[in-house]
Amino acid sequence: MVKVGFIGTGGFTRHHVNILSELDNVHVVGFVGSSQKKADAFAQQYPEASGYDSLEVMITREQLDAVYICVPPMGHENYEEILIEHNIPFLVEKPLGVKEETVREIKQKVKDTNHLTSVGYHFRYADIIATFKELLKEQKVGAVSGKWMGSMPGVYWWKNQEQSGGQFNEQTTHIVDLIRYLFGEIQSVYAQEVNAVTAKADPSVTVADVGLFILTLENGLIVQISNTSVMPDGLGDVGIQVYTDTSMIEWKMGHLEMKKVDKVERFIAKKNPYLSESKAFIHAVETGDRSKILSDYEEGWRSFKVALAAEKSVTEKRAVPISEIVE
Repeated sequence: MVKVGFIGTGGFTRHHVNILSELDNVHVVGFVGSSQKKADAFAQQYPEASGYDSLEVMITREQLDAVYICVPPMGHENYEEILIEHNIPFLVEKPLGVKEETVREIKQKVKDTNHLTSVGYHFRYADIIATFKELLKEQKVGAVSGKWMGSMPGVYWWKNQEQSGGQFNEQTTHIVDLIRYLFGEIQSVYAQEVNAVTAKADPSVTVADVGLFILTLENGLIVQISNTSVMPDGLGDVGIQVYTDTSMIEWKMGHLEMKKVDKVERFIAKKNPYLSESKAFIHAVETGDRSKILSDYEEGWRSFKVALAAEKSVTEKRAVPISEIVE
């Protein structure tokens, strides 16, 4: 039985606990909250688990095999370092943080210790993304565009640039990660952002609510990405469009469509990518076989670097090579 602890008491912790409940070989034993009161209140929903106000206490009292880190971008504290020191594998939700130096140092410690990690870029595990990759092998790609268009989440930290890193870091990173996974590594980023709507209604908003990004890949492919958080709740548009020498391919959450001159093919997702992600991680914890993990901390760092380059591009008003983000 794999004993799992959680850091965080929000919606994503609940989501992952529900996913893990589908696995017979996993036992969730504890939750770390920002206070003992919050941790206890959350743990009451799960009678076999306990609440803790610090990771160190949970490690002392529970024989943990793995930990899920489900905290906001600014809330990582020293959790990863503690888990590395205690040789406890972890799955951490994206983004990896907001501070470049901190994430870089963790990445190096993970590398130096060969620590077992997974990063929550769950779309990589979708069966239709595997189909997407296969379709691309048969075609010559000309242009790619991606988008994450939606509303501004209601949590206090999301609208604060210093705490969330902005929409590109917090949400659109999923699109960036899929671009890397499907088409190759990114060479440079040119970014423009503006707050067009939300700051006028709420002066406490310090994140941009509209952004346009041009990614130049190492293979020469040019990718355009757009995002916005000005839309009302209930409306949104997230996806990737590809224009090739033989078709138009569009991916959206849950389905994939390829249009050719004489036919249209549609593919519907049949598997929960979150479940596949956790199965791969738990399998690695049990067996040491990491081959099923599609995004470890190093991969997460490479996607995080794109967000760092984009932020630098906005500030300096120029295209920023990814190589300027020091390893």
